[in-house]
Amino acid sequence: MIDYGKAGLAVIGMGWIGEYMVPCYERLLGNGYESRILAVKATDRRLEELRKRYGFEIMTGDCLERLKALRPAFLVLSVRPYEMAGVVEGTVKPYIGFLRNQGAPMPLIISFAPSPRPEWYTQVLGEDVRTVCVLPAMETSIGGVDVYSLASSQVTYDQGIPLAEGHREAVGRFLEPLGKVLWCTPEESMALLSMNITYHMLYLLCFALEGHYGAGGCARAAGILYALNCGRLGRPGLVKPVAEPEEADKRQLAWLEKGWYEGAFDFAAGHGRLPDGAPSPNVRVLAPQAFELHLLSLQLESRQFLEEKLKDHATPGGMTEKAVKEFKRLWEEVQSGAHGCRIPLKGSGSMAYDISYRLAEQVYQRGISLERG
Repeated sequence: MIDYGKAGLAVIGMGWIGEYMVPCYERLLGNGYESRILAVKATDRRLEELRKRYGFEIMTGDCLERLKALRPAFLVLSVRPYEMAGVVEGTVKPYIGFLRNQGAPMPLIISFAPSPRPEWYTQVLGEDVRTVCVLPAMETSIGGVDVYSLASSQVTYDQGIPLAEGHREAVGRFLEPLGKVLWCTPEESMALLSMNITYHMLYLLCFALEGHYGAGGCARAAGILYALNCGRLGRPGLVKPVAEPEEADKRQLAWLEKGWYEGAFDFAAGHGRLPDGAPSPNVRVLAPQAFELHLLSLQLESRQFLEEKLKDHATPGGMTEKAVKEFKRLWEEVQSGAHGCRIPLKGSGSMAYDISYRLAEQVYQRGISLERG
């Protein structure tokens, strides 16, 4: 069993994600965790600020010798996907080789990059090293509203190499501050991520509808979609609108809510199957949560904040950037009349379903291409 009170943890990549996960480091290690953490940054930007804020060791540069001294039980990798191969080959692999030569226990590696897949780490580091890949829940509070009950993190691992005793418990403990944990196969996780990113494009949908609804139109459009979704799925919803949307507004957007929800949902259900071919039960868990979370953000946060947030998520070459580009292309088709309507408010459910499904498919293919390098 893991002695959390004595275990150490190292973070390679103390950027935005690395900092976001600080409550998880504390939850995993318990009291006095600061003395058992090493964090590594690529540059000295904000270095002193972070040291003062968190009180644990944060360094830049080559960390191999510090890893050898600390011998952490947990090694967190939170660098960009295109940096991961260099970090694993240049730092992690030599460290694992050192431990192997010493006959020392191997750390559990926790990767926060959406690619590569868990199997890649096994191939590079060896079958005695266990790696879990995490897509973390990114929000537990929106505009002051507690959304912990809607938050889920996806976790995958090499299906051919069972996790060691205590690892599943450790991952659950680690991710507890962020909500539920959904254990997935890599294929299932990619399909769920594609669905979630497609629902994220509700931002752009509501931005586009803002001109119709006037001042505050983005939040109003989101509120109508939110009420429709909760009503159709029989969910109470975490917030109640100041004023219940009028029935005329609901009728105007009912096709859009249903089609957008079901298109990405059906794609994920069809492509995120379990090894025995059964549909993933995680689709039914994640879909309503993700849809509601994105609509809550649109209602409770400013458009400027949402635009910056979307920009942060749409890293160059990534899946969210692909979604943004593909959404804009498909939306231009709608505006040009290619789908039989110039005004989005007069579309059809089949049109919304088709765009949502195609968008999820394009995002999925982008994810697969990133996995393959």
